[in-house]
Amino acid sequence: MHTSRNLLIRFILGGTTLIVSISAYFSYQAARKITLEDLRGRAFLEVHRGVDEIEEWLHVRKVEVQTLAHTSTVRSLDWSVAEPYLKSEVERIDEFFFFQIVTPDGSFSNTKIGRSNKNIKDRDYFQKAIAGKSNISDPFISRSTGIPLIAIATPIWSNSPTSRSPIGVFQGNVEIDRIAEVVNSLRYGENSYAFALNSQGEAIVHPNSKLMSTVEKPALSLLKIPDRNLNAIAQLMVNKQQGIQLMEIDGARKYVAYVPLREANWSVALVIPRQNIESRLQFLDLIALIVGGLTVTMITVLWRVQEFEQAQLKKSKAAADTANRAKSEFLANMSHELRTPLNGILGCAQILLRSQGLPESEQYHVNIIEQCGSHLLTLINDILDLSKIEARKLELHPHDVHFPSFLQGIGEICQIRAEQKGILFVYEPTNNLPTGVHVDVKRLRQVLLNLLGNAIKFTDEGKVIFKVEVIDRLPADRQAVKYRIRFSVEDTGIGITPSELDKIFWPFEQVGEKKRQIEGTGLGLAITRQLVQMMGSDIHVKSQVGQGSTFWFEIAIAEASEWVQSAMAASKGQIIGLEGSPPTILMVDDRWENRTVITNLLQPLGFNVVEATNGKEGLEKAIALKPDLVITDLLMPEMDGFELIQHLRHTPVIQDVKIIVSSASVFETDQHRSLEAGGDSFLSKPVQANELLHQLECHLNLAWIYQQSQSQEQRINSAITGDSSSDKLTPPSSNILRELVTLASKGNFNAILKLADQLEETDTKFASFANQLRQLARQFDEDLILNFLIQYGVEKL
Repeated sequence: MHTSRNLLIRFILGGTTLIVSISAYFSYQAARKITLEDLRGRAFLEVHRGVDEIEEWLHVRKVEVQTLAHTSTVRSLDWSVAEPYLKSEVERIDEFFFFQIVTPDGSFSNTKIGRSNKNIKDRDYFQKAIAGKSNISDPFISRSTGIPLIAIATPIWSNSPTSRSPIGVFQGNVEIDRIAEVVNSLRYGENSYAFALNSQGEAIVHPNSKLMSTVEKPALSLLKIPDRNLNAIAQLMVNKQQGIQLMEIDGARKYVAYVPLREANWSVALVIPRQNIESRLQFLDLIALIVGGLTVTMITVLWRVQEFEQAQLKKSKAAADTANRAKSEFLANMSHELRTPLNGILGCAQILLRSQGLPESEQYHVNIIEQCGSHLLTLINDILDLSKIEARKLELHPHDVHFPSFLQGIGEICQIRAEQKGILFVYEPTNNLPTGVHVDVKRLRQVLLNLLGNAIKFTDEGKVIFKVEVIDRLPADRQAVKYRIRFSVEDTGIGITPSELDKIFWPFEQVGEKKRQIEGTGLGLAITRQLVQMMGSDIHVKSQVGQGSTFWFEIAIAEASEWVQSAMAASKGQIIGLEGSPPTILMVDDRWENRTVITNLLQPLGFNVVEATNGKEGLEKAIALKPDLVITDLLMPEMDGFELIQHLRHTPVIQDVKIIVSSASVFETDQHRSLEAGGDSFLSKPVQANELLHQLECHLNLAWIYQQSQSQEQRINSAITGDSSSDKLTPPSSNILRELVTLASKGNFNAILKLADQLEETDTKFASFANQLRQLARQFDEDLILNFLIQYGVEKL
């Protein structure tokens, strides 16, 4: 009896000590991590403050340069006219060292030296600007003045609507003093200092003068100096990374926080002694020693308890799996049974709501029935999807799609939701995304919209960022090249506690504030995760309460190089052209991805496609060109699609033009508004080629040319090789024939079509030859064209 009582007491004391020790230890770990992250975050914010100040200053200068470049004085490129004006602007703005106008050949004139005999055609900032891109150069030391300067260059565009290339470059040079002032002001305690690097890893500002370039002696890039740690930091900064990490620098362990700029290809770093950040953690470390000692003494007891719990957990898991399978089968069956009567209820409710004779009091109750029924139908649909996944009855059905426009459609939907909440939505795709992909569009859209919808739902201020980037290009298999693509959704919302992170993917589980939980069924993330797992991946999440969350996943997607051709396949065969004179289509959309889809689909078929980047530009081009049909987006800057349609319908010379409204909006109100405003039809994004061609056929009464069968091609071959046919054709000169052979060898069918048009315009005697050439080029078969040209050329040359 006494022994048993002692054992019980020791067990109670040991268990109590173990629990207290473990609780204290994990409390210490959590407190230390939170405290350290908070301290690191404050240091990181100091760098952000400096970067934001530099960004704002550079942005204002860039806008000033772009504004001056759009003045008629600068567009004239007449230095005698521009010089007095630009000199007065230098004095007025007082931030620029000088202004400069550069012609396309690289010669220039500026407000410091007037006209110059030198040439800057090889300068990177000039080449980018003459290619149409405003940019900010790396700092350089002027050979004439010895002053460090930064060139802000922007293209000068002609007023002519037909001009697509800049007519010159306008440049404003500023001194680096303002950048140095901001960087040198960054501090975080004693002995901390900041520095900035350019795109080559060279110091723009640094307290160590040996690392700074002079006229006499350019300094080495930090990427090339012997110090490995500085090399590593410089590499991260040059690669536009951001973060804060502890490393060996200047002979001691220090924190380095680094943030890139967006306006310029530079980065700013702040070096902070470790003590400045971690001095507040010493008391917590002392507690850790005590907790560690207690934990070690009780480790054996903990191990035994853990073994017991693991055994129980395995039994519970097996029982839960059995119950889940039974539940899934039950839900799958019941969902099907419930949907039919519920749809009947909803249909009757909607009919009653449209009735003119229903009293207002009864309309109120019918409206409640309709709302509750809709909510219940949404829940049943979610349950059915979940049960299909768990029962392994849900399958993926991939097909070819234009990837940039698919993603842009997702972004536009979420942009509308974000604007309704008054928060910022940012879509950040990388430049190396594949154009066409083979994927289940419906399920991928469901996954992305759920993750983005949750981010917007739980973000009350700040922003939501949607990033899509290629992580790796996988080895090609027999079918197609595959890319590993990462999708990430970042928000500045309320965040998720560590205890709730494990629950967010459970079915019917909702975390966070109660007022937000009523907005959903609690199945979205559960279904989303299982769909991603069906795609061969999983969803990852990191979150911090009060600061936001990040969800991301990576999936392998096959490239679809023939997405245009496969999209145009129809029951009559693949469409390769159209009969009659080519219609002119005006495509109005502020996103290049959307314009590219339409252009790439229609130009090879013989359409004349003209692009406009906003409603105002589209209206001007419509009045000037009088197109046969206009395809317009809804959400655009300066003038949106609704205003454009109204202007088109009230402008006499073009009021009868056919209008197709193309948008990613899923709201029926937007579709109805666009048609009520004067649109002839609605085309959803991402654009499906067969639907686009069907609408064009209906609106313009088109007759298509389809891919010819093998027997038809044989008849063409026989026709073009026979003497009677060749006698009827008048060939162009031998030089043009050789040029056509070269273009056909390269597969440049668009250039062949243009050259055929030029031949016909030059002389009507080439009309038959040009018409034959066009028919062959629209079959996209280079061997067929070469057989025609080479045999015909040998015969006639």
